[in-house]
Amino acid sequence: MRISLKETRLGLRNSTTRLPFRYGTACLTTCPQAVLEAQIEINGSLAVGYSGDCLPPGWFDKTPTKNYRQQIEEMLSAIHFAERVMADQLRKPDDFFYAWLALDDRVHDEALQQHWPELLAGFGVSLVERAVIDAISRATNSSLNQLVRKNVLSIRAGDIHPELAGTEPAAWLPKEPRQQLYVRHTIGLTDPLSSSDIPADERLDDGFPQSVDQYIDQTGIQYFKIKLANQLDRDIARLEQFVSVVEPRLGNRYRLTLDGNEQYKQADDFSELVEQLRGNAKLTTLLANTLVIEQPLERSIALDPQHTSGVRTLGETIPVIIDESDGTRDSYRQAIDCGYRGVSSKSCKGLLRSLLNAGLTRHLNQMAGSSPFVMTGEDLCSVGVIPVQSDLCLVATLGLEHIERNGHHYHPGISYLPPEEQEAALKAHPDFLGRRQGVIGPNVVNGFFEIASLQCPGTGFATLPDMATMQTAENWSFASLGLKP
Repeated sequence: MRISLKETRLGLRNSTTRLPFRYGTACLTTCPQAVLEAQIEINGSLAVGYSGDCLPPGWFDKTPTKNYRQQIEEMLSAIHFAERVMADQLRKPDDFFYAWLALDDRVHDEALQQHWPELLAGFGVSLVERAVIDAISRATNSSLNQLVRKNVLSIRAGDIHPELAGTEPAAWLPKEPRQQLYVRHTIGLTDPLSSSDIPADERLDDGFPQSVDQYIDQTGIQYFKIKLANQLDRDIARLEQFVSVVEPRLGNRYRLTLDGNEQYKQADDFSELVEQLRGNAKLTTLLANTLVIEQPLERSIALDPQHTSGVRTLGETIPVIIDESDGTRDSYRQAIDCGYRGVSSKSCKGLLRSLLNAGLTRHLNQMAGSSPFVMTGEDLCSVGVIPVQSDLCLVATLGLEHIERNGHHYHPGISYLPPEEQEAALKAHPDFLGRRQGVIGPNVVNGFFEIASLQCPGTGFATLPDMATMQTAENWSFASLGLKP
């Protein structure tokens, strides 16, 4: 299959959270949501596809001296550069996978010149990659699962991971995509665990859960992701409080991941936390139910053998995985050599990268004769329709059982979209979306998302955005967010 890229255009629309999301040193209260449209020609016919994501503070780039305005400018620059590169690669009909490899190489080369983080380069690649894949899916009347299982994209896995030479995605993907996913609820650094923790002046009373106990009682969630601050006494006290809220309601029927969020300078610091968990009778069940430890070390040292000797030892107790360090096609391989036992899937890092990393994970487990290596699904505080549903569609294709999903917790559903788009999305995806308190948004029932309707032509969303209702990147201004830089 050979395609050409005719044009792309980027649209921005602001969204505002219902409550602040604090992770690491960043706090998200409002941000631009980006949608990229790509028009391709395939087999003599034109097709249009879309991708989308938020432009958050302090995740792609955590440089303390860069303010949010500068971060957004660089995010937009990375996207626009990736658009230009892909347009050049696919000026004439060509192989998609070959074009993707060239796109990834050239954008990361540019990142070195511009001093962009690898994650930021991958974000630019990912938006373009996903929009083109969505267009191919629609042109071939295929769901994402069908597209990758049939290898319509001509993915040559051995070009990235030599162990996978001669294999295609169908060899490591489940026969059917998941129809349900457990929701793994994010607990930010200051999120209330109990309703009694909510200060009177911060109580929303908007009809939606605000604290962890309310989420359990109203939605039946059983999976959690807890952000840690690298403040030992504070973290232990918070985990004890978490247990006091969760175990009376769920007993031992809960699972969790611990997110280091790059807060640690050495693995030994996190090992000390684990030792404290081992010796704390209140936290016995919590430790037993912890699935993974996510990215404890800051990315500058996370893949440096001189700083990761403790990762392998720590991983003997609980798998340690990378997230922010997954900046290039070979990052996962480097991480494995350092003693890590897994990687996250996150659309903003690349759809193809997630697929290929899933293949490597399966291969490593086959070689081990068990399942020591893991892949998790993570969020970027994404908001529907496109960002959330396309990421869920990817995770369903990978066959993961649960996914961190927090956009619907911090944002008021999809209310930032025009009413017509909200209603159309609800009509097309009534299993996943629902209306509550007059707000349309993802519907969590018994701890699950129902996502069968996402198996539609394209990458998980049946309704298309109206680009005319968005601002171009040139017309959008940072001042519109109402924030200090």
